[in-house]
Amino acid sequence: MKKHTTMNKPVSATDVSVCTTVAVDLAKKVFQVAGEDAQGQLAYEQRIKSREAFQVFLQKLPEGVTVLMETGPGAQAWARLLQAQGNPVRILPAQRVAEHRSGAKNDRNDAHAILRAGRDSSIASVPVKSVAALAMQAWHRVRRGYVRRRTAMG
Repeated sequence: MKKHTTMNKPVSATDVSVCTTVAVDLAKKVFQVAGEDAQGQLAYEQRIKSREAFQVFLQKLPEGVTVLMETGPGAQAWARLLQAQGNPVRILPAQRVAEHRSGAKNDRNDAHAILRAGRDSSIASVPVKSVAALAMQAWHRVRRGYVRRRTAMG
């Protein structure tokens, strides 16, 4: 019986320089990275097992490589860090990325889904926000909850 695989050829985990786009599945401790070349072929894949190692990976990432990631905790902070070092960043809505996933939900398939979703021109990116903008957004959410509770009582 043949096992299902999501890629047809072996992928080098050492040469990210051929990639024009890199997708990152963010997590607390383990980061899955998948990169594709200018032809849209999977050219790089790596599982990074610590935040420190992920930061080193990002510092070595060539300038100009587009980085794709899903919305979620930490995405805004990582996006600001990448933009500061000269990499274009696109944060994609998680619901739209899920539409592009094939197979079981795991870090590797999620990274591949982010790559596929990045090619979908109908998906609008979430804007990268400053720390001040995120703080203002939090205040608005608190206020909205307060108004909702006050209105429910009256």
